[in-house]
Formats: sequence, structure tokens, C-alpha cells
Amino acid sequence: MKPARPLAILATIALLLTPLFLSGQDQRPEHGMIEAGGRSSWGDVYGRPDLPFTPSLKTSKYEEYRDLRDGFFVRRFRFNRDDLMGSKYYVDLQSDKAIYRDQSYLATFGAWNRFKLQLRYDEIPHTYSNTARTLYTQTGNGILTIPLLTRSTLQNLAATAATTLPSTIQTQLVPSMNFVTPSIERRAGTLMFAYDFTPNSDMMVSFSREHETGTRPIGLIFNSSPSAALTGGYGAEVPEPINYFTNVVKVMTEHAQENWGVQVGYTGSFFHNNTNTLTFDNPFRTTDCVAPTNCTAATQGAATGQVDLYPDNKAHYLNFAGSFALPLRLRLLASITAGWLRQDDPFVPYTTNSILEAQTAALPASSLHGEKQTLAMNYKLIERLGKKFEIKAAYRQYDYNNNTPILDLTPIQGDISAPNLANPEENTNFGYNRKNVEVTGNWYFGKKSSMKIGYEGEIMDRSHRDVEHSTENGLVAAVDATLRKDLSFRVSYRHSSRDPEQYIDDEALAFGGGITNDQIFSRRFDEAMRARNRGDAQLVYSPTDRVSFSGFGGTLQDNYNHRGGVNSAAALNFLAGPAPNYFSYGVQKDLSYNAGFDGDFTITNSVSMYTEYSWERYDKSMVSRYRVPGSGATPTPLNCSVGTQGCDSANNDWGSRARDFVHISTVGFDLHPGKKVFINTYYSLSAAKGHVSSRPFGDPTITTGPDKFLLTGTNAAVDYPETVSRTHEAVVTFKYKLTPNLMPKIEYRYQQFDSHDYQTSAMTPYMGCVSPLPPGAAVPGCANPLIGTPSSFYPFFVVGDTSAARYLFMGADQPSYHAHYLAATLEYHF
Repeated sequence: MKPARPLAILATIALLLTPLFLSGQDQRPEHGMIEAGGRSSWGDVYGRPDLPFTPSLKTSKYEEYRDLRDGFFVRRFRFNRDDLMGSKYYVDLQSDKAIYRDQSYLATFGAWNRFKLQLRYDEIPHTYSNTARTLYTQTGNGILTIPLLTRSTLQNLAATAATTLPSTIQTQLVPSMNFVTPSIERRAGTLMFAYDFTPNSDMMVSFSREHETGTRPIGLIFNSSPSAALTGGYGAEVPEPINYFTNVVKVMTEHAQENWGVQVGYTGSFFHNNTNTLTFDNPFRTTDCVAPTNCTAATQGAATGQVDLYPDNKAHYLNFAGSFALPLRLRLLASITAGWLRQDDPFVPYTTNSILEAQTAALPASSLHGEKQTLAMNYKLIERLGKKFEIKAAYRQYDYNNNTPILDLTPIQGDISAPNLANPEENTNFGYNRKNVEVTGNWYFGKKSSMKIGYEGEIMDRSHRDVEHSTENGLVAAVDATLRKDLSFRVSYRHSSRDPEQYIDDEALAFGGGITNDQIFSRRFDEAMRARNRGDAQLVYSPTDRVSFSGFGGTLQDNYNHRGGVNSAAALNFLAGPAPNYFSYGVQKDLSYNAGFDGDFTITNSVSMYTEYSWERYDKSMVSRYRVPGSGATPTPLNCSVGTQGCDSANNDWGSRARDFVHISTVGFDLHPGKKVFINTYYSLSAAKGHVSSRPFGDPTITTGPDKFLLTGTNAAVDYPETVSRTHEAVVTFKYKLTPNLMPKIEYRYQQFDSHDYQTSAMTPYMGCVSPLPPGAAVPGCANPLIGTPSSFYPFFVVGDTSAARYLFMGADQPSYHAHYLAATLEYHF
């Protein structure tokens, strides 16, 4: 029954518009077109048989960024007149996907070579999940609450019968949760006016306003560590309310002469958040409490939590750009943009826990008084040496000056730990200055053929980072050649090497529990030593006007594993063999590859075919160390066999490797069997797989002594389940040119989305009803152990954690689906 509705709507439209079709048979100039009709979608969502409900297709990933509601719709509309009512003015109206939540409109009015007034409006939806549930209700702007009776019950259970809490939540609380669809809607409008003073001078002014509203999941926790176990801590994933505006003003004027041209402009950006803070109930507490008064270390906490959301801010930019012809065949291109960014949103209290708040010092200021100043400069000098040679020299500089005041703050982590008044923390005003130099020479050795070789360099100076100064030097080379009329290719290569002057990590100098807070050879990838190589190639071959091929391939390879310099001079491996020698901790290599081809074939005058294929591979490896600070008063000497002493042994090094593979293929046919019949069909497949493997690099047979192997049990380095994402799409479109002005169209689409992702496919509103691994004691009412129990849904084992026993999730996921789409439209030109 589903296909009948679009056809019925199509027949109705045809009947209503018949007089227009008949009156449009004369050959008057065309001024526009409209395509409208009816459509219907149907299908199912699958892959989560564990859910006690069936997710809706209409709120699934199928409509993640669009609105395909059934019934009447207007796909496109165009109208233009160059001589509006016999005048010198013109008007142009356009719309795509009119009426519904993914609509877009563009209206233009003006006079050629004089002025243009343009109005644009767009809407973009974004649906995050169709499996979410929550206990929270929004009772005010940014205020989320849970019924007091529910919170009191959970608080009493946590205090008097903690072991029964997980099973009670799983069996009684989760079924009562409300179904929600976290989604946002972006609405943006732009008004632009352009005016030509003379043929050489013009100006433009525009104003745009974007309003974003809705909700999306955000995770929050009441604890100083990421744990919400029965022994301490609480947490909840809540629907974050979104309601903010972004206003942008632009003013620009430019003037050009034969040998020079300049452009001057201003851009202002103003962000306003209608929801300044998010206040939410703690599901497990109704009153503020700090142990030992009226509660224990396991049950203490705040009754409510508060999060400061995105602050109001503004930015002003002045820009200049110019092009100047200089003597001796020189040309100078320049652009300068200066920016001033401000943020002065009021601070919120350190904590909502009234008992701990009374112990804090006063806030050092009422707000951040955030101030940043940026300066971007780009200069390029081009020198022509005859007809075949050209030299280009470019200089770029970007200053990011952070003038925000540094404040002494005494935060209360997770609303649960007492403030440390003796050792306040400071905010860090990060900043940097980047300079780039490029000098290249170009040789034009043939028609549409050239060769380039040159030098690229970068100097980076940072403020309040581990590396204050680094340099990067590189070589670039490229060849573009047209060998024959039907054959051309391009190859390019880049090599660069980054060398930090020093690497000083403050946390690698600070000690706690006998060990440094950071491993002394841990390196952040954006500052570390790096050798980068990039190569790209492209080939185009068109042996006839009916056949054409093109192919491409490329690779980008970053290597961070270098001996010496700011890295270790000796290999850090505990054993030789399990892993290649490594000289730092963090990312070792980051590799990517891509290749593909496409072909177009005109088989006959009425049949053509096209095919496309692309392949991508990503490969990133890293090394880390499992380290444990000592809990005793004398944590040294280091000994991994003694819990009171620190553990920092290379025998507990481990590595991981993340590999992603992407294949995208398309094949299609365009058929034109007669003058009035058009048939288009194609099939596409996008398939991706991800593998994350982990393994220890130490010796597991060492079970005692300073180098005891600790990567066992829940600390073991194990592989993650495979992730899979696959999208099929098959489309058939039939069009018939009924008259010169009228074309009926029928379109059918089939889509299938398969997703298996251990990060989301196992999400449920509660994941704390599991038992620890043996020999740990089972949790009453939660028979499934933490890992290993077979499950009917991906990733085929129960996922949970006893440290989430007092954490309520939303269960947000985007399961797989099958979807059928049928649309019947009439395209009318007038």
C-alpha cells in the first residue's frame, strides 16, 4: 500500500495544473520551473534485539540530516526575470526541499552592474539517536529534574542496601524512563547588499543570523575520578539543552585599476547563549553531604550539579588584501587580517555542594575577562623570467596572542573533594606565533606542462606549552605534464622534518607517589619530533570522446619515532623482539593511503555508463606505559610488587595499533531510449572497517620484584572488537518528457545501513548491572559477568562496568536500518 500515496498525489497535481500545462505549449522564453509531488518512505531498524522497543525509521540515521516526511513535497523551485515588469531590474527566486525542516531558499533582486539585494534562508536538522531514554524533565531554562520520590528511593538503597541497587535500577527504574529523541535544528538567514559605485569600485554589506535549538547527550559526573561505583561517585548522561544565536556582520569595499587592486573589510561575530548554565539533579542524592557527617565516603555528594555552558563571546576582524604589479615583471599579493576576541561570561560558583562551597576561597574575579588578539599576514611575490620560468616567494605569519589574565583558582573536582586552598590552580593562557616561508621555481616546458621545485619552512613559537620553539624544513617538487592530447598526469612530493628545540613537560618534573605525573619521555604529537612524507599522483586518459579514465593515488606518512634529540638516546624497550625499538611514548607512526579510479563510457548515443572506486587506509601506532603511584608514606624505591611503592617499569609497556579501511564504489547507467524517455540508475557501496589491536611489550613471566608484570586481568592489553560501517544505495529514476514544459518523474531508492561499533552499539540506559570477573563476588540480581557472556547483539558480549553502578546513561545509539523511498513528481517549466 505504501507506493500508492505518491502516485495519487502526482495524479492530483497533474489534474490541478492541467490548464497551466496547456497554456504553456507556446514557445515563450522560459522563466522558471517547479518540481513537486508525493513521496513515501518505509522500512525497519534492526541490529538491537536487546531493546524492549522497536526504534523508528523516521528518527534513525536514515534521516540524520534531512526531513523525508511522507506526503506532498516541493523538491525544487526556480523563477527568474531579467526585465521585471519591463524595467532594468532582475529577480531570481530559488528553493530546494521547500516546506520542511531541511528547506533552503534564495531570493535575489537587483540591477545589472549596479546593485544586488540577496536574502537566503536555510534549515538543517540533526538527529543524534532514536534509542535514547532518560529520567530527566526540563522544568526551566537549563534546569533538569528527576522526581524527588525516585531520588529518595535511590539514595536510601545506596545507603542501606547498596548491593541490590544495580538490579533495582535495571529491573524497575529503566523500564520507567521516558523516550526522547536528542536532536537539534539549525536555522540560518543571511541578508546581503552589494553596490557598484563605478566599474572599478564596489561595496558589500551582509548580516547573517543562525539559531540552533534542541538537545544532545552530554555525560556528567560527581567525582574527582571517572568512576561511579558503589564505593563512591555518581553520574548521569543528560539531554543538554541547546539554544543559542550566532550573528555575523560583514562590510567590504574594493577598488581595482589596471596594475593594482585593493580590498578592505570588517567582520564581526557575536555569539549569545540563551541557556547560560545547566543545572541537573543528582539521581542518587537529595541533600548535600560530606563524610563523615550524616553520610559515608561511599554516599557523600551534592544534591545537584551545575555546568557552565558555552559563554557569550564576540570577535572583530579587520582585513586588507591587495594585488600590485611592480617593475621588472614582479607582482605582489598581500592579505592582512587582525582580530580581537573577547569573552566576559560570569563565573559560576566552584561547586553546588553547599558544604564544600563554604570551605572555598572567594572567586578571584567575577568573570574571565578573556582577551585574545590575532594577526594573520600573507605575502606572495611572483617574478616572471621570460615565458617559461617563474619564481614565487611566499611568507605567512599567524600570531595568536592570549592576553587573558592568569587567576588563582581552587576548584572542587566533581563536587566531591575538598578544595586545596594551599595550592591553587592557575588557568593557562596558551598562545603561539607561526611563520611559514616558501620559495619555488616553476618551469613551463610545454603546453599545459610544468615542473616545480622549492623549499618550505616553518618556525613555531609557543607560550605555556611543552615545546616553546621548533623549526620545520621541507622540500616540495611537482610535475604536471600533458604527454598527448589524450593523456596527462601529475605527480607531487613533499618532505619535511620538525625539530623541537627543547621538550619541557612540567608534569614530567612533578612527583606523586614516587613517580613523575607524566612519563619523562611522553610526547604530544603536535609538538614532537616528526618526519613527514607526502606523495600524490594523478593520471587522466581519454582515448576517444566516448571513453575517459582517471586514476589517483597518494600517501601521507608521519614518523614520530626518532632516536635522540628531545627523545631518548637509547631504546626504551624492556625486551628486544616484541616491538621495534621506540624512543618515546605516544604516537609512533601515523600513516594514510588512498587510491582510486573512475571511468565514463558512452556505449551508444542512448546508453552511457560510469564507474568510480576509491580506497583509503589509515594506520596509527602508539606506545604507552602502565604506571602506578605508590600509596605509602615512603613510595620509593620503585617496586611494582609492593602496592605502597611506586611502579614505573618498562616491563609494563604496551602498544596499540588502529587501522581503518574504507572502500567506496559506484556504478551507474544513463539510458535515453527515445527522445522523451530518460532512465537513470546507479548502485553505490560505502564500506568501512576498523581494527584496534593492543599487546604488551614486556615479559609476563616476571611476577615478582621491581619489574613485576601488571598487565593482567582488567589491566590487560587486549584487542577491541571490530567496527563495521556499510551503506548500500540503489536508485532508479524514470522521466518522461510529456510536453516541452512538463516532465513526470518516478524515483525509487533503497538504502541499507549496517553499523557495528563497540562504542555505541552496546549502549543501554544502565550498564552497571554486571558482576566482576571471577574470583570477585557476584552482584545480586546481575548474573552476567563483566566480559565474556554471549549476547544476541553486537559486539556479542555483555558490556558493562561495576564502576558505572551509579551512573545513568541515555542509551544513545544509531542502529542499522533498511529503507525504501518512492517519489512521484512533476517537473514543470514556465
